Amino acid sequence: MKIYAEIYPSRNLENVKREIEKLADFDGFNIPDNPLGYPTMPPELIGYIVREIFQHKEIIMNQRLKDINELKLRSIITAARAINASMIFTQGDKPRFGKEFNEIDSIGAMKLAIKRGVEAGVILSFRKSIEDIKKRINSEANIFLVVNFGETAILNQINTEKLIPYIIIRTEKNEPIVDKIHQPAVDLNDLHYLMQQLSSYKFRGFLFSIPGDNETLINIKNYL
Repeated sequence: MKIYAEIYPSRNLENVKREIEKLADFDGFNIPDNPLGYPTMPPELIGYIVREIFQHKEIIMNQRLKDINELKLRSIITAARAINASMIFTQGDKPRFGKEFNEIDSIGAMKLAIKRGVEAGVILSFRKSIEDIKKRINSEANIFLVVNFGETAILNQINTEKLIPYIIIRTEKNEPIVDKIHQPAVDLNDLHYLMQQLSSYKFRGFLFSIPGDNETLINIKNYL
């Protein structure tokens, strides 16, 4: 079972480096892009730092599309290829600053990245209908980041091999933060039970997000 850690792209580069170094037990890392539309360091910069520290671990960079045109997209894809990173494309939340571009959709961006030699995929929301979920899974995407991961019965109707469930974990320390995200979250004490439920399915891996509680993220294997 592969496990991925979400790296929050904070504004202090030295803090980011220190936190990444503590995550050696993970198989790979996912880097959000301007979460909730607020400005942070770009995923390709954090990805480069990861690659300098861990030469052979997987890197999956998220990329918002509301904020960029095709030229910028092609530049970012080139950066992803240079550091051997995969990409997940999403339109993203409304930007807190500036105007929206909406020049290219996530499927178009994904196809462009694959054409240029980068493993790429899109977001798969389990709040969509089963018909929409199956249609997206049948696209050309190499990987899918599954959000709104609350209803596991859907898994019996789809091929899960390319899926990476995005699992948000609630702890005593981060409960106020998680409650503002408005996505399904699992209590830390219930995580082991959830992982047992999912053990019969073949996933690409699991992405763990524990915003505001990096200490628990570092020690997540103790709860699986």
